[in-house]
Amino acid sequence: MCGRTVVARSIGELVTLFDIDDVIGEQPGITYNNPPSLPASIIVDRVLKENEGDHAGELRRQMHAARWGLIPRNSQGSQNTPLHNNARIETVLQKPTFRNAVLRQHCVMPVSGYYEWQIKEDGSKQPYYINAGDQGMLALAGIYDWWRDPSKAENDPTRWLLSFAILTKDAAKPLEFIHERNPILLSESAMAEWLDPENLEDPENTTQDLLDELSQESDQIAEQVEFWPVGIEAGNVKNNSSKNISAQQ
Repeated sequence: MCGRTVVARSIGELVTLFDIDDVIGEQPGITYNNPPSLPASIIVDRVLKENEGDHAGELRRQMHAARWGLIPRNSQGSQNTPLHNNARIETVLQKPTFRNAVLRQHCVMPVSGYYEWQIKEDGSKQPYYINAGDQGMLALAGIYDWWRDPSKAENDPTRWLLSFAILTKDAAKPLEFIHERNPILLSESAMAEWLDPENLEDPENTTQDLLDELSQESDQIAEQVEFWPVGIEAGNVKNNSSKNISAQQ
């Protein structure tokens, strides 16, 4: 499943491409090998509260920096809690770890592409780079949550941790030879629907229908992605270079 991503665009480019109104926090920026546990940029649509400045009451599209690897708000663990970087769309509503987030807190992870490893007949692994092409971006459906670190004081501004997970499904036919699952890929209209706060007003009645709709449309988006084998160097997170995404010779 999706475990390494590439963002080959600057924050300014992401702001333009995804119509971002507000950039919240320090963003990680360009990366060619971003794994779970590290910060990544996520997008949310929020109606600002009355105490949130001049745009209170407005719907704003925001980009936040969040840890990739969900810690649910009711977790009694620590920041070293095992990572939940992916959530299966088929069971996400039944899992206590994900249920609150999928009902109420939707996000999108903007990426240029991601790596997936194909297991060959001899047991070796071949990494592939699955992407939207040089001029495109993929929008991966995700869920997020805020977790309070009980080891930190009430007045410590770092006591709250924002984290997220990516939704996955059975692989679309063009990608199933690489791996049995792929992230939920969103079109522009599907992204707007997934992020729309109004779809969260009656989550018990709308979430499953929305998940089913996105799953079906994701397969159509998968028909348009590009992919090619890359060098095994992509398997080492210390290798964070544009060379990672070059086609294997």
